[in-house]
Amino acid sequence: MMWIRSSLLLLFMLSISASRSQDIQGLLDKINAYHDSRPIEKIHLHLDKSRYTAGETIWFKAYEVVGVENMMSNISKIAYIDLIDPKNRIITAIKIPLTSGLGLGDITLQDTLIEGTYRLRAYSNWMRNDSATYFFNQNIEISNGRLDNVLTKSGLQGENYSVQLLNLNDQPLADANVRYDIMVGEKSLKRGRLKTSKDGKIDIPFRPEYARAKLSLRFDNREQAPIEKIFKLPAAPQAQHSIQFFPEGGVLLSGTINKIAVKTLQPNGLGIAATTHITTSKGDTAAVVSTNALGMGSTPIFITNNEQFTTHTTFADGTHTASKLEDIQQSGYNIQVNNGNSSKLFAQVNLSADKQDKSDIYFVLQYLGRVYYVSKQAASKSELIFSLPKEQLPSGVLTISILNAQLQPLIERPIFIHKEESILPLQATLSSKTAATRAKVSVALESGNVSDSVRYAALSASVVNLNKTSIDSLNASSILSSLLLSADVKGHIENPRYYFEEGRLNDLDNLLLTQAWRKIDWSGTLDSNQANFSPEEDISIKGLARKLGRKAPAAGAKMTLVSTQNFMDFIDTVANDNGEFVFDNLVFPDSIKFLITAKDDKGKNNIDIVVTPATKPTVGINKNEATEKNDLNSLLLDELLQSKKYFAGLESQGLMEKSIAIEEVVVTAQRPKNKASESSANLNGPGNADQIISAEDLETCPTLDMCLNGRLLGVTFRNGVPYTTRGGGPMQVVLDGMYIEGDQLSMITPMDVQSIEVLRNVNHTAIYGSYGANGLLIITTKTGRDALRNYTPKGILTVQPEGFHLNKTFYKPVYEPDSETTLNQDFRTTIHWEPNLITNKEGKATFDFYTSDEGGQYLITIEGIDFDGRIVHKTLTLDVK
Repeated sequence: MMWIRSSLLLLFMLSISASRSQDIQGLLDKINAYHDSRPIEKIHLHLDKSRYTAGETIWFKAYEVVGVENMMSNISKIAYIDLIDPKNRIITAIKIPLTSGLGLGDITLQDTLIEGTYRLRAYSNWMRNDSATYFFNQNIEISNGRLDNVLTKSGLQGENYSVQLLNLNDQPLADANVRYDIMVGEKSLKRGRLKTSKDGKIDIPFRPEYARAKLSLRFDNREQAPIEKIFKLPAAPQAQHSIQFFPEGGVLLSGTINKIAVKTLQPNGLGIAATTHITTSKGDTAAVVSTNALGMGSTPIFITNNEQFTTHTTFADGTHTASKLEDIQQSGYNIQVNNGNSSKLFAQVNLSADKQDKSDIYFVLQYLGRVYYVSKQAASKSELIFSLPKEQLPSGVLTISILNAQLQPLIERPIFIHKEESILPLQATLSSKTAATRAKVSVALESGNVSDSVRYAALSASVVNLNKTSIDSLNASSILSSLLLSADVKGHIENPRYYFEEGRLNDLDNLLLTQAWRKIDWSGTLDSNQANFSPEEDISIKGLARKLGRKAPAAGAKMTLVSTQNFMDFIDTVANDNGEFVFDNLVFPDSIKFLITAKDDKGKNNIDIVVTPATKPTVGINKNEATEKNDLNSLLLDELLQSKKYFAGLESQGLMEKSIAIEEVVVTAQRPKNKASESSANLNGPGNADQIISAEDLETCPTLDMCLNGRLLGVTFRNGVPYTTRGGGPMQVVLDGMYIEGDQLSMITPMDVQSIEVLRNVNHTAIYGSYGANGLLIITTKTGRDALRNYTPKGILTVQPEGFHLNKTFYKPVYEPDSETTLNQDFRTTIHWEPNLITNKEGKATFDFYTSDEGGQYLITIEGIDFDGRIVHKTLTLDVK
């Protein structure tokens, strides 16, 4: 395990009694045991870019770390990556292996994608023990010019939500039949049909209950391809800007100085600059606070006893609002933190007179149970000052917890510790600052310092042409914002990269004062028992073996897992006393089918096999929904048109399939006879058989075995069981992918059968291994479910668990004489993707790439981590002329 726990820093400023020391030490032992049993994993995906179009590929590298020190994790060996569409559906889900916290992957964007704001979600099974809020989540914008080719202009106009449909030449789609559906989650609020006007517009009356719902439009484009558009509806038209007040530590205490953080928001959830005057009951100004463009600011204010305050806020657009400053306490505690000193952290705890009882007050600095500092003072005065050196503190979000004598939390306050030592030094040098088209460019990298004993680092690099794709550099995450901030802060962080620009520490502190954060529940839930979700070392298949037709476990059942790709490749195990079995230490690619067989201690297969299905976290609301956008085809039109030109060049060279043309087809011919069902479970593929019996051939059959006797070539029936005329045992019968006994044919209703495929030739039976030794009958029902009511499968089951994603290779053209990897027309957007850069012991590594046919400014982005947990995000530019 790469996670290394440093020694606790327990510094007591005053002597304490043995009994009380034992109490605090017991608590510290408990929360540290909790932390030890629940180390916190975090994950970041470095993407080649953040805006795509259908037909492209998302290239990514996964960095998984553990703890606040960001050491590369060896806890989880598997990561899950989901692509979630604008309708909150998982449309692509892949599983990638991790080695020392590093993994690679790619997602191909199909032609049929809906344009809109998608999101990538990444997590490990172990991370599911914590809130899904802390999974990696990033919005990406996807346009579609492959099949869609329709632009939209949408928005509120008076009392209607209006949508205009246009083609790529800005011509309206007049008289188009449009079906619309307004949805909140799975619930439909309003459905209907409309026809576009001569200027391509439809108007839908907007009601307050439609606020922030999703609007789905379905219609055919000019090429008669079915198109769907999704729009996120705005807040109600009368919605106003809002303001929220956040006292430092959560308490406004009278008779002392308080710090108040302010957050000002637009109805869409994004920040807005504003100025707030806080006035007394006499109209005097007690404080003035201005928020930045992200809507955050703070101010100190002295609150006198029994004073009432009113706030007056003027937003950047000139609108106003007023409110009362509520929840001022006459008795209690508050805190003021000074984090501006580079070497020390200072905190002052203020106490009302009735709390100055000389009881113990504890100051604890911790990261989700990992304690870095403890100090104690007696509550004997109105102000208690605590200070501690920052030298041994890590970078990231830590929490100050103030505890009373009973070791219960009074105040908690998040802080951000920034230390240059947590950033990996990285020098990147281009072979030239300018380059011609189709020219070779080399990048030399050097990580770490000369004084470092080890300078190995794992890096990834992307190169994109900024003239072809715009980069949402502030809203896109970086490895710094992901691992140091977003993974430890709830809710949406607008422009996360903003906080890592020089001089932003005060803004970062205001962010922590106004956002929710993760806290340890000190009230007794520090349970270090087994977690609900275990770390995954490898792929496993789990399940239950039960006595046939009963819930009783088949204890001691002999279980075998056989791969249908290689029947000589099998694993045996034994079910425990509860009938539970597991096949672990598995590594296989996605889309592989397996057979699971079971036999009891007498060698009989009278066993039901139930495989535990894989589960996924619920999708939930997008925490970054404030940055979701509509009308992506219109907003990214230039990029869409550039991609169409690029795809045309690939298609002309046979490097990409042409987009699917979907046209309305009127079917007049009858369905051919003797055609296998498309849903056939035939491992050779539907129809690849020696003989096929269709549904029409079975229409007059009383029973299936009687109907087939004498009709199947090379097959004879004995007591209703099929045998091949070549000799041997009974043929294997496969019903809708389930392996059943031959004597159960009579239990299948002929009218339920869609097709029967006879496999006798070795070319068709070889894929089934020993199960195909005597031939097979592949039976497919009309629904795939009807026959399941009429038979009980015995001791065999077909499963297709999710395997590891098979990565594609990034295409890298080489413009050298006699090179075979060239493009006739090179209009790439992502010029280069280099995910597996490893610096050597001197910290050096290099990579090179070729520029395309198009000039412009190329952006090179490099991210990575070293074995000391130091992370880096670095960019440089190249001018191509």
